[in-house]
Amino acid sequence: MAFRSTIRSLIRARSLSVTIIITVALGIAALTTTFGVVNAALFRQPPFDEADRVVMLFIQRNPQGEAPRRERWSFGRFELLARSQQSFEQLASYSPAAVTLSGQSNAQLVNAERVSASYFALLRTTPLRGRFFSAAEDDPISPTPVVVISESMWAREFGRDSEILGRTIRLNGVPLTIIGIVPAGFSGLSGRSEMWIPRTMSAQITYPEYVTTNQNFISVAARLRPGVTIDAARSELAVLGANINRALPSDPENPAERVTASAVPINEARTDDNVRRSLLVLLGAVALVHLLACANVTNLLLGRATAKGRDSAVRIALGSSGGQLFSRLFSEGFTLAVVGGVVGIVLAKFASTLIAPPTNVWAPVNFYGSIAPFDSPQFGTTELLFGVTLAFTTAVLVSIPPALSAFRIDVSRGIRDGSRSLSRGGLSLRRPSARAIIVGLEAALAMVLIVAAGLLVDSFRRMQNVDIGVDPRNVLTFWVIPSEAKYPPETAHTFVSRLLDAVSRAPGVISATVDGGGPVVGAANSTLLVGGRPEPDPGQAPPVLRHYIGPDHFRTLGIPLRRGRAFTPSDDAHSPRVVIISEGAAGKFWPNEDPIGKRVWFGSGLNFNSSETSGEIIGIVADVAYSPLDRQPDYASFYTPFTQFTYPSRMVFLKTAGNPMSVVPDVRNALATVDPDVAMRDVQSLTDVIAGSRSRDRFDALLFSGFGAAALFLAASGIFTVLAYAVTTRTREFGIRIAVGATPRRVVLHVLGEGMVFPTIGLVVGTVAAIAGTRVLESSLYEVNPLEMPVFLFTGLLLFVVAVCACLIPALRATRTDPVEALRSE
Repeated sequence: MAFRSTIRSLIRARSLSVTIIITVALGIAALTTTFGVVNAALFRQPPFDEADRVVMLFIQRNPQGEAPRRERWSFGRFELLARSQQSFEQLASYSPAAVTLSGQSNAQLVNAERVSASYFALLRTTPLRGRFFSAAEDDPISPTPVVVISESMWAREFGRDSEILGRTIRLNGVPLTIIGIVPAGFSGLSGRSEMWIPRTMSAQITYPEYVTTNQNFISVAARLRPGVTIDAARSELAVLGANINRALPSDPENPAERVTASAVPINEARTDDNVRRSLLVLLGAVALVHLLACANVTNLLLGRATAKGRDSAVRIALGSSGGQLFSRLFSEGFTLAVVGGVVGIVLAKFASTLIAPPTNVWAPVNFYGSIAPFDSPQFGTTELLFGVTLAFTTAVLVSIPPALSAFRIDVSRGIRDGSRSLSRGGLSLRRPSARAIIVGLEAALAMVLIVAAGLLVDSFRRMQNVDIGVDPRNVLTFWVIPSEAKYPPETAHTFVSRLLDAVSRAPGVISATVDGGGPVVGAANSTLLVGGRPEPDPGQAPPVLRHYIGPDHFRTLGIPLRRGRAFTPSDDAHSPRVVIISEGAAGKFWPNEDPIGKRVWFGSGLNFNSSETSGEIIGIVADVAYSPLDRQPDYASFYTPFTQFTYPSRMVFLKTAGNPMSVVPDVRNALATVDPDVAMRDVQSLTDVIAGSRSRDRFDALLFSGFGAAALFLAASGIFTVLAYAVTTRTREFGIRIAVGATPRRVVLHVLGEGMVFPTIGLVVGTVAAIAGTRVLESSLYEVNPLEMPVFLFTGLLLFVVAVCACLIPALRATRTDPVEALRSE
């Protein structure tokens, strides 16, 4: 009976009920959907059986004078680890690679993983068809040319051919036999693989020294034995890491370096601190918006409880207790909020299938991106429980304050005066009350959100205005990743020469060049040694950026030459070695002298790597940002001709006469004439490359701008609603003021004076909270201080003006009160 009475009461107030349901639903939908994104990215286990027992292993180096750093493993170090460890039931190595699949139609780059035979057992997957690799096929002495493919590749490239097993395909020109197909949805630890090859085949397919080199580029995963804790495994690895380093030193020239090994749960290793912080800030921002929505709903319910003042007073006069009235008021608010919560959960389930962060917003940088983020949102049991808990908590929070008014009713005044006397007189915003405090809370929350939005928008604006050092207009970019087994570094320059010659002749191409990376996406690293200066201690040489480029590089990318000369076609393998440096490098390493004519060499590569093979600096060019601006790019760049040393995997840049994408078909055909087993990868304009590097900052700025706008609207509507009600309940007071001579100006100032008390207090509290809270945004800001004073001042002034405007409408309404009508109504 009581429930039916509650429903009838809510139906009679249809407009208010619908408003409350929609407000609660949108708040719960937004927060539950965001939780689903955060849960997928940070808390949900990756899609492997008992993934909480899977860990990533790494070597930890502690160079003297430097921060500790994690490294992956070499083939030899992994073999020593596998033979010595006791903590893991399975141990597997893997390394992602882009390989060219040819012979089907056009050559195409395919993501693959080079894995040990134990890889699939560790991840507890079984073949959909065929089998996986055997221990014999993992033998480095006699590698076996076999391959396992994904179910999606079987469907896309082979039409689900039932006779696929035993068929031969070509990867990087090497024939391999298909022996198995993995189940649908399995894409390995990298999260993007469509093929798996035995690691021992790497010497023929990708990297000739895969098995023999001591470089650390192989990722290692392991599964803990039953009963073994990760702390116990870490204790064993600390000892094993030191023993392995003594057998195969990471730095033979620095034998005293302390080297250990350790383990990280895969759920922790798949993300990094910046991503984690960014996602938690996002969740916090949505939670603040939901709190604002709850504050507005609470105010609406308080207004409804007040409006029913005469009814409540009559019920108590007829024998109802305060507890019974509390229950009635609580049930009305609770019912509306629960209905809103149910609608919000349904909306969140639908939104989870549609909403996902754009590409590159939270891309993984862990372990060189060798571990997938496994962060695709989905609405599962965890999200449902979160939504239900949130809906219940919200219903309780918004329903209690109006229900408590049941214990503050003055029965005699309530029967005589009705709603105006529910709380012993008209509503005053000068004294603390539930509604006044809520108004202050709304102002404080809005201040925090709008300050955060202002900082991120200012950061993105400054980033957009930064000159990264190149002219991206009409420039096409793509990668070629040929096999180093086919084109080793000693002869790679001939392949690159033929490549540039072929693509330069394609219609619409003006000039062409190559590099090992690109503006704002990264470049090769090395260390610098300068002729005539003492050689630094091992591991102490300063880091610099290395570029192996073509003679038209600076013309193609629009990089200005400041001094000296640029490279020419005559700077080849038979001419003296030459180097061009950036202005940043000149200022950093030769601050008070002329660098032109100096000689330098580097700590890596097969050339320019000793004083005997050093190069002479012949020119200085403008700085270029080779990493995203929010990562504090290093501008110390050193350029050398690719003809004097290069690797075969190159990023190609083509200056075109018009739309860069229009030349792609002709460029692809030109590349096929150089090598049909080499494909184009990541084909896009340089303008899109640069825009993509800013996608996370753009996403954050747009998202928080939306949050700020919502906060501004909710705070303004909350202040207006409360003050409008306060004016309505004090009609008699304002009528008397006007009757005894108060001017409209004095009435407006009186209403503004009362109405602005708690919003102003809220702005002060919000400013303090923003000062403390915005520091978590520091890593997401570019050249913006978290305490940027103009942003705080502008936000405070904006909210103050909005609050004044929200107060002004009810204040002007108060001046139109007819004293005679006001007194007559009493």
